[in-house]
Order: sequence, then C-alpha cells, then structure tokens
Amino acid sequence: MDSSFWDDRYDAEAYAYGTDPNVFLTDAIGTVPAGATVVELGAGEGRNAVWLAQQGYTVTAVDYSWTGLKKTEQLASRFGVDVETVEADVITWRPARTWDALVVTFLHVLPDQRALLLSQMKRLVAPRGWILAEWFRPAQVEQGYESGGPPHADMMVSKAELQHAFREGTFSRLEEVEYMLDEGPHHQGEAATVQMVWQAP
Repeated sequence: MDSSFWDDRYDAEAYAYGTDPNVFLTDAIGTVPAGATVVELGAGEGRNAVWLAQQGYTVTAVDYSWTGLKKTEQLASRFGVDVETVEADVITWRPARTWDALVVTFLHVLPDQRALLLSQMKRLVAPRGWILAEWFRPAQVEQGYESGGPPHADMMVSKAELQHAFREGTFSRLEEVEYMLDEGPHHQGEAATVQMVWQAP
C-alpha cells in the first residue's frame, strides 16, 4: 500500500476514519505533560493530530499521503489550531530533532519493515519521552474480525514483539484488548488490538 493507495482513499469529502480522535489516545494522553511536543507518524487525515493540538500540544503530523496532509490542514483550520505537516515516508524520514512524545495508531507496514518502524519510533523521542501506540494484532485476522486493518496477520503487531523491541525503557501499559471500533467508514465493529504506553530510558 503505497502513497497512491492512501491518496485515493483520502480523496473524498468524507474522512475515511472520521474526525474524532482515537479512543485509546484520548485515554492515554494524560501521561504526556501539558504543552509537550508530539509527533504523529502515519497521521492520515489528521484526526488525532488536530485533537492533540486542541489539547494544547505542539504537534507535527507526518504522512506520505499529500492528500491526507491537505485534509489535516483543512481540519486544523476548521478547529482553529496549528499543526505542522510533513510529507515523508515514516520509515526513512530523518529529522534533526526529537519530540517529547510520539503517537502511532494503526500504522501497519510490511513485515520486513516493522523492525525499522519500531526503531524509528524510539529514535524520534527524547530521553524520558513517551510513545503511545495502538495496532491491530494477529487475532484481528485469525479470529475473523472485520472492522479494518490489513488482510494478512503478518502485517499486524503482537504484544510479544513489542515487549522485545521496547525492552529498554518502561511500559505503563502493554495489553491486548477487544472493543468496538467506531472510527469513520473504514474502522467499524469489534476489533482485536494491542495498546502500548512506553517511556524511553
């Protein structure tokens, strides 16, 4: 799924995943100090980035879909907040800075890219910085949930994989959950996810 896939998905008046923030994010953000800098990887059409800016965070939204970022800017304008947008591949992007916190929700990559993504996430947060992340886990496919996500289980993320990749640092949350997604037309119904709140050493 390259940028043209996402450009096509986002090239509609409606927001593919709605304009409300991810529920996990709204619950977990309290761990991040007020006024912190936050980067979201795979920001899509901006629902999370704009909400974070509304909460007083200084937000950078990164995605390789130009169409998604334009909708992020439009949504930010609608709500009267500022969000920095960066058009880049989140795997190869190399900014000359770090952030106080990083957010990822349902950013699924090919299996051979996942270690690179997880390393990138750690690289982008400052010492003692926070990562808040949610992915579909393999049970989403293996148990037949139809609420969204990639078609193959090997593109999803397991709790064990995260325990290993983030073993340096501190988890304040790492759990497998099942709940009802209600995030625009492409995330609807019961889902199997893994949620992580992690603080860098």
